[in-house]
Amino acid sequence: MDENSPEQNIATHLSRASKNSPDQLAIISAKKGAFDPRSFKELHQDVKDCAAYLQFHGISKGDHVLLGVKPGFQLILISFSLFFLGAIPIIIDPGMGLKAFLKCIKNTQPSALIGVSLMHLIGKFFPKSFKSIEKKILIRSERFLDEIKPKTGRLIPSLVTTIEEDLAAIVFTSGSTGTPKGVSYTHRVFNSQIHHLKKNFGIQPGEKDLATLPIFALFNPALGVTSVIPNMNPRKPSLADGKNLVQTILEYNITTAFASPVIGKKIYDACKPENLTLPKVKRFFLAGAPSHPTLVKNLSNIISKGTVILPYGATEALPISATDHHEVKILAKDIAQGNGSCLGKPLSGNVVRIMPTTHSPFESGSNCPKGLEQGEVGEICISGSIVSKEYFKMPGATVDSKFHDGKFNFHRMGDLGYFDSQGFLRFLGRKVERILTQHGPLETERCEPIINGIKEVSRSALIGIGLGQIKDPCIVVVLVKNTKKSEYKSIKKEIFSSLKNRFPEHSFPYIIFEKSLPVDSRHNAKIHRLSLSKKWSKKVLKKPSKYLLS
Repeated sequence: MDENSPEQNIATHLSRASKNSPDQLAIISAKKGAFDPRSFKELHQDVKDCAAYLQFHGISKGDHVLLGVKPGFQLILISFSLFFLGAIPIIIDPGMGLKAFLKCIKNTQPSALIGVSLMHLIGKFFPKSFKSIEKKILIRSERFLDEIKPKTGRLIPSLVTTIEEDLAAIVFTSGSTGTPKGVSYTHRVFNSQIHHLKKNFGIQPGEKDLATLPIFALFNPALGVTSVIPNMNPRKPSLADGKNLVQTILEYNITTAFASPVIGKKIYDACKPENLTLPKVKRFFLAGAPSHPTLVKNLSNIISKGTVILPYGATEALPISATDHHEVKILAKDIAQGNGSCLGKPLSGNVVRIMPTTHSPFESGSNCPKGLEQGEVGEICISGSIVSKEYFKMPGATVDSKFHDGKFNFHRMGDLGYFDSQGFLRFLGRKVERILTQHGPLETERCEPIINGIKEVSRSALIGIGLGQIKDPCIVVVLVKNTKKSEYKSIKKEIFSSLKNRFPEHSFPYIIFEKSLPVDSRHNAKIHRLSLSKKWSKKVLKKPSKYLLS
């Protein structure tokens, strides 16, 4: 596909795969009995049958449809059926919490709901959030197709024509460091992302993907790739069985895997005791959360014929850049010294600019501030065809996050970083998690890698103590198991000394030990530093002498 003349309706990719590779398997379940394997020809027919069923129930072009279905086959089938009709799926991660989930529904005002019984039940308990919904379709089981096919003895609809700027889907951000926002995905953005994945990572039709990340699985039918749905709950990856995942990779000859770091660690931990390798894996994408260099190294050892890839992006723009285990290995020592994790070099067609750090909107046009020079730290901003133009019905958030400079329309990532002397984009942490102290700013990715390099430390978090803009830095530390209390004092001294050697101008008055850190429910990796800061500010300010380093 030519980037300058993208496909129109996303569903055309599936139609083409059905024509070019009709007998190739499109989707397989590793959970026996969940659903029968589907070829691209069969999946294409399933989508048309489902589209006919949805059309019979009043779903048509332009309808905004709330999806409350299981990740995997149901999500792929119904999403592509809606694309086929020109309707717009609304995809919200229920893991964000009920309050935020209901707010997202209320803000988008969907006219229809397609969901499992639990979603319909939530609608009954919270009618105000669901009051815009007029059409309701119940998904009773994994065998949804078996239920509807006897009822599809009607005219199968034709693929609806769309233009590239037509809205294709509304996908909500996780809201891990702020309010969840509905990203307006046009057909242009979706198709550009597919083009980038093909061009930059060499993904070819006929490959097999371990589909552990629900949203990424939507790309596979468009890429002509076989999706293997593992026997796990993708909403709770921390509960996944590593041995089952390894068995699935080996049994189905997986060539590509998109997985979060928690899944990657489970796979490595399952391979290590038996010295297993994964010889067929060409690419292991670690996405969704930061990945420690040690994990990257470990995974590279078990996929010796492949590459561990760390793509950088967000719901609003994906993929922006990518690094791999070779680059991470070279920069491991530099990363451990607090110089920022490596995000790789911008992918072809993307423009990355480092802008001055501010919480205010940027002016556009001739008044737009200039980008910073190499080595200067600022906010990472991205322009390109992969970038969404706006948030759905959130003009304030759009103004805060978007700006243009000449022909370039930029999205502000909310991440801090810089370009190093080799042209690598380096990540220093989220802008909202930066600590402004009386001695200057401190970023999470400058401090935490230094602390995490101490052998007794399992994990750490930099937070700010105080109620005003200027705060005192505080280090919250989780120690490795079986660390003796008698060692606590010496560990604190080592942490303090390591930080002072790196940042002599800063004071570090508080070092606190915790049993665990609050993390996101999906990836079990993103630390909720803002909630941690709120908790400990209350405690410390009430009795500061109790927590001050002696």
